[in-house]
Amino acid sequence: MTSISQSSSISPEQAIDDLLSRIERPARLLVAVSGGSDSTGLLISLWRKARSAGDVEVLAVTVDHGLRPEAAGEAEGVAALCRSYGIHHVIRRWEGEKPVSGVSAAARDARYRLLIEVADELSATAVLTGHTLDDQIETVAMRTARSDRDDNLGLAGMAPAVLLDRRTWLLRPFLDARRADIRTFLTSEGIAWIDDPSNLDSHYERVRTRLAIADQSASIAMPDKAAIAEAAGRRASLSEAAARLAVHHLTIRHGVLAHLAPEALSAEPPVLRHLLAMLGAVLGGRAHGAKSVSMDKVMAMLALGEPGRITAGRVIFDRRRDGLFAARENRDLSSLHVAPDVMTVWDGRYRIHNGLDREVIVGAEPADRGQAMALFPEAPPAVALRAMAVMPRLVILDDKRIEQVIAGQEEVGAAKVVVEPILAPFDRFLPQFDLSLATEFAVLLGCDHFPRLPIKVSIRKS
Repeated sequence: MTSISQSSSISPEQAIDDLLSRIERPARLLVAVSGGSDSTGLLISLWRKARSAGDVEVLAVTVDHGLRPEAAGEAEGVAALCRSYGIHHVIRRWEGEKPVSGVSAAARDARYRLLIEVADELSATAVLTGHTLDDQIETVAMRTARSDRDDNLGLAGMAPAVLLDRRTWLLRPFLDARRADIRTFLTSEGIAWIDDPSNLDSHYERVRTRLAIADQSASIAMPDKAAIAEAAGRRASLSEAAARLAVHHLTIRHGVLAHLAPEALSAEPPVLRHLLAMLGAVLGGRAHGAKSVSMDKVMAMLALGEPGRITAGRVIFDRRRDGLFAARENRDLSSLHVAPDVMTVWDGRYRIHNGLDREVIVGAEPADRGQAMALFPEAPPAVALRAMAVMPRLVILDDKRIEQVIAGQEEVGAAKVVVEPILAPFDRFLPQFDLSLATEFAVLLGCDHFPRLPIKVSIRKS
């Protein structure tokens, strides 16, 4: 490991050249600009290069989180800068009450939501942010401090591309560029930037990490660009291998019961582990896979080569002679009342849109042995009953029942109740690393396809 000052990097101009050489044309690129040096440098360097491209349009958006009194004026400053360059610019404000705790996470969620809205309105090809190599190294350093296990996927850092809400791609073209070089570029152009005072507030973990890196503190591991790139390659390869394993050996019935063929259990342990961790998150309706210690227990059970059962991340993994079955455990399945013309999520696994003029109740399906065996004829009876018990059941308040709606829609007159499976670990944020695996899960559960990644990426296979 080396310090950040020793990490190789590319210039901002090179980063933009690389982006423009790989972006699908024509393109409308929406740059998220806070007024800080990184995002301002991204906007101006991209605008300069795109002028000669002809079929690449540059747009800008600033999100005012309303957390500091100066924020509104800073957003107007960005608007003035954009006007001077003829760049279309939009300001969006995070309205409403702010949480007392967890404000940073809430602000991030609000920012992404507003960026997606603007991207939709402007028909943007992608949203671009100014995350730099400095940010990347800080991120990996923080994740390393939390866990130095070899299987810590966080060591790959931030992905160059992330799909937001299954519809908007966010790109980070400056991940190989240094902040100091960006500021040198802006200074040469005579362009000022804003320094957010929160970047100096040591209450934040990232600020403490940044200061430790600047001091080359012995208390913090300082990864370099090469180490991060190697970890990113490993993560992408792991996800690709898990996707291939799923293609050949994994089935998911009615969105709730997974079966992995016996021969798949002899796959390379890291690949099998990654597939099962993501499978557990999907079946359990969780944004993240089970904790490492839980997955250690799952893998230890499978290594015995004998029938066995274990629960991890609210999913039961059941080893039988004819392979591994997995389904969400039938505990803590609450009922949910869905008002007319409301869309909501049940159990982290299904998105429910009530298009009726009456309230709908969604809850777990009562298990019936005969129905269970008809639904899952290849499964052992106990496994089939367990799977049926976690299927969604919808009831309209006038007692007209909609039978076992798993996906798609049921019509009552001209209105509809739509039930769609959710890929919880990929639904909100899908890093480019996991695109192939997420795509295979989408096929297995009958979800909509993900929009194409609008850039050519060397680690992404066709």
